[in-house]
Amino acid sequence: MHPRAGRYTASGLRTSLLSVPGTVGAEAVGLRPIGEVMGCVVSRHEDVTSGLRHGYATALDRLREEAGALGADGVLSIACTVTRVSKAVHEFVVLGTAVRAVRGVRGVRPFTTGLSGPDVAKLVLAGWIPVTLAIGIASATAYDIAMTDRPGTEAPVPTSLVTRVRAGARAEFLESVRESGADGGLVSSTTLRAWALGHTGATAVASVFGTAVARFGEGPPPTAALPVLPLDGKPPRAGW
Repeated sequence: MHPRAGRYTASGLRTSLLSVPGTVGAEAVGLRPIGEVMGCVVSRHEDVTSGLRHGYATALDRLREEAGALGADGVLSIACTVTRVSKAVHEFVVLGTAVRAVRGVRGVRPFTTGLSGPDVAKLVLAGWIPVTLAIGIASATAYDIAMTDRPGTEAPVPTSLVTRVRAGARAEFLESVRESGADGGLVSSTTLRAWALGHTGATAVASVFGTAVARFGEGPPPTAALPVLPLDGKPPRAGW
């Protein structure tokens, strides 16, 4: 058994990171909080994109391992943080609350989502279930010797750079959703970080975070707070 899960079992203690509305929302659709779970890794990578991908993937795998050891069916309200230790070393931490289905069909593996208990309840009541946390990341560098010679006007090279990395992150997010076998994706947040390289260069890194979701039944459509981005040609899938 996983060490942290073993300590939970021995002590009988059950912790949760959910708020009171989050707990009530989860319980309303048969998802009972059973413990706080975590995954972390300190990763060294010279390449920004591969470093982020590896860090997030490893931390999420370790969170899923803890959730599985607790006998969970899913993890809600996952928060991801990255702390820079040095130029090429970063610490990745993901935290969430494991839940167990108290009725209906249990999934083969725990689902993961950054959505809160009330938002997951809205999904389930609308006939959708979360499948997995999906992340898209892209980065690029561009140079333009005339970058500083256009005061008061648009700089086309940096504009193109930012547009390109945003599109790349979104495309990778959608590919992650497709690979999970889900029917659509919910984008919960996007980030963009850019910095200058001397007087003529710039680097940009963009990310898209969200949840892949699958349809299991009919129900009222999700509210405007939960816009579903459908993937054409995907059949409905059974849930709990």
